[in-house]
Amino acid sequence: MTIFLDTSAWVKFFLREEGTTRIQDFLLTQWLSGTHVFTASPITYAETLSTLKRAHRGQRLGDEEFAKAVSLFEEQWSNTQVIAVDMELITRSGQLAKEYGLRGCDAFQLATALQAQTNLFIGADLELNDTARTCGLKVWNPTEELEEEPAPICGTRSFSRTGRD
Repeated sequence: MTIFLDTSAWVKFFLREEGTTRIQDFLLTQWLSGTHVFTASPITYAETLSTLKRAHRGQRLGDEEFAKAVSLFEEQWSNTQVIAVDMELITRSGQLAKEYGLRGCDAFQLATALQAQTNLFIGADLELNDTARTCGLKVWNPTEELEEEPAPICGTRSFSRTGRD
């Protein structure tokens, strides 16, 4: 199964807000077998680090928490399949922006998820989630209950709880 994590899902994993516990539990207990591939858009790297830095600057994260979050993100990112940027992806994201009125980065996220042939799109942006559903993707917003609980999977990879609930 291919699971796409939008930037908003990554951020919820690290910053305490609505949905943090759900996304942490989901990634820690349900989806960490070798049979699942976690994918992301290349833009997610910069967006996530930028959000973490802004949280640090705004004193939502202390120095130690920020360093720990960045380190854990880097570790998790190294185990994520990042979809390569090519002209097809760029063109598709432009078409999605034009057709659905998505912001540029959101159109790029959705185009990436579609190109990865995602089985599950995880994100908290309501407009992006609605458009992803319209495009035929199964979507889960960590601020809501998961409709179908997958069978528990034994084993773990690099995802680990940050201590933030």
